[in-house]
Amino acid sequence: MEVTVMPNTATVQKQQGLNQVVINKVERMIEGKQQGIMATITRLLEEGKIAQDFIAPIGVNLRAKEHQPVISFQAQDRVQMNLPEGNFNLHGNAISQISEKMGVPAKYLRELSAGDAWQKQLCATILNEHSGWTNRTRVLIRAVGMEVRGVLSDSYRRLNAVDILTAFIKEAQNRGAVVSDAYMNDTKVWCETILPTPVEIPTRKNGTVIIFAGARFSTSDYGNGSVDMRSFLLNGACLNGMVRESVMRQVHLGRCLPDSIDLSKKTYELDTRTTVSAVTDLTRGLYSRDNIMQKAIEIQGASEIDVDFDKELKNLVQRGALLKNEGREVEKLLMNNNPDDGVTGGATLWKLTQGITAFAREQEPERSRELHEISGQLMSRVKTN
Repeated sequence: MEVTVMPNTATVQKQQGLNQVVINKVERMIEGKQQGIMATITRLLEEGKIAQDFIAPIGVNLRAKEHQPVISFQAQDRVQMNLPEGNFNLHGNAISQISEKMGVPAKYLRELSAGDAWQKQLCATILNEHSGWTNRTRVLIRAVGMEVRGVLSDSYRRLNAVDILTAFIKEAQNRGAVVSDAYMNDTKVWCETILPTPVEIPTRKNGTVIIFAGARFSTSDYGNGSVDMRSFLLNGACLNGMVRESVMRQVHLGRCLPDSIDLSKKTYELDTRTTVSAVTDLTRGLYSRDNIMQKAIEIQGASEIDVDFDKELKNLVQRGALLKNEGREVEKLLMNNNPDDGVTGGATLWKLTQGITAFAREQEPERSRELHEISGQLMSRVKTN
């Protein structure tokens, strides 16, 4: 399949004018995102300065009938973990991880920890009771200031997220790309980059699609996802985003950490350098001409696949990929058939993906990126060989 065509002069001029409109629109979007991008980078740097790691045991030695665990819990304004180094507030992510290690339903404990005073106290009581009857396990505790955000395996590979993200951005810029968006919550960071020049992709059933190709990087220092890299596609007409299959899912597992975190400093630096090298190479590959052409061909292929929107959306809801109300909203967008939403032409797989990503534009940053992945997963049906 060809990605570009050679129309007559009038058509070329019209398309060039359209391209410039789209380029201007994307440039305004990027300009509007700059404050959020800087806030993300600043937060990553600042939290890195006050991050703390501890190795500690959870549970007790049941064989010795020793029911006095090293770590205990209490409820103040928030549920806290009492360590020899002090009393630390527990983030919801850490509560979920502790719950899994102790065999307690994570959703239930998280709800208690975010509830009223009596619920917080019940959460602490449950954690203390289970801790006294759970086999002792060494864990890596990761805190920011006085808040524990991760309770992880003692084989967790510690990596420097600042160095890795910097390597990703630097290599993307070497390829001519710009940072188009970035976001960080308490446990995860994302960064999207795109080439500023659009790619025109004529499709048979959904018109000409104008795509800005790029790459997305994400990672978590607290067990909320692995180091992950994906192709990122931005629809210039409507600013719908989409990511494709992961080209790197590096799980943070390695050798057991020593009791003293200081002793693992060399391993920390070596693992980070190795990951930086891999991220640099993969970023270069994601920006290669062959990869971008492959994504263009996949879009053309998705435009050739007819689908039943009602059946597809019901399936996504049944699988838990979409909530019921989300499915209804996506259906409305598809029925509206508005080119400004990137939704136009026949009932194809491509149009379905754009309905989902159009809905994603108005969602919270985390959910928006999850929807980008759900949309991209649908593209795996396209056979390009």
